[in-house]
Amino acid sequence: MNIVTGATGQTGSVVANTLLEKGLPVRVIVRSEEKGKPWKDRGAEVAIADVQDADALTGAFEGGKALYLMIPPNYQSEDLMAESDIAIKAFQIAIKNSSLEKLVVLSSIGAQLPSGTGPVVSLHRLEQALQDSEIPVTFLRPPSFMENWTPVLDTVRSEGVLPSFHLPLDEKIPQISTDEIGRIAAEEMQEYTEGIKVRELAGIFYSPNDVAESFSRVLGKPVTAVPVPEEQWLDILTTYSSPRNAEIMYELFEGMNSGRLTFETENPLQGTVTIDDYAGKALKVRAAHGSN
Repeated sequence: MNIVTGATGQTGSVVANTLLEKGLPVRVIVRSEEKGKPWKDRGAEVAIADVQDADALTGAFEGGKALYLMIPPNYQSEDLMAESDIAIKAFQIAIKNSSLEKLVVLSSIGAQLPSGTGPVVSLHRLEQALQDSEIPVTFLRPPSFMENWTPVLDTVRSEGVLPSFHLPLDEKIPQISTDEIGRIAAEEMQEYTEGIKVRELAGIFYSPNDVAESFSRVLGKPVTAVPVPEEQWLDILTTYSSPRNAEIMYELFEGMNSGRLTFETENPLQGTVTIDDYAGKALKVRAAHGSN
């Protein structure tokens, strides 16, 4: 049995769908029966569990062979890091009590660093917590998701402007599609490995200017990348989350722009999904949902 956490999210949904399309048994872990119904209709088993509940996770892992593990970020919480720490402990307990034979864990670029990387620090802690699990583990370390541009699609479409926290605008940074991460994770779940394995996923390097040009090509009109001044970051981020979480995200963007978040290896896996692929798909979906 292949068990998938985060099945309603961007990467987990791709993992589960990829495995189901191959005719493999899948059990998704969701927070409610309502969220599980679409998966049940597709032929997956459904387990109801909160990632902070060790007992519920232990039951959900029963009979499992391979696990795709991720910590769903809760940006509406007061303290993202504190909530992640609770989930890490719950996963540790449940995995220890399981018969799992393979773990595939969504981590991040920069997870080798113990501090100075915002929410990625939680993934460093997750990696450290699973080092001694006595189960083969593959840590996937992707860079920034292309889908992180999705929240500004309406501004891109209506105003021809792409606001960017990534600075400077001509600096190329690694970006990857969540579809690609999900497919790689599904493949890893089926592969036999021993010990600890780290796969750094580079995606493709694009600057914010490159992303704006991609949206421009898809829309057939000019789109310009515009910097979000660093002195405005905290005010903007606080409108979406708690002051504590805003500070955490500020550290992430500062770490990315300063070059602190880097790969450990010289040859991370290159991606195949381009920014044009993402932009075309994302804008098509947004248009279908009737957003302005």
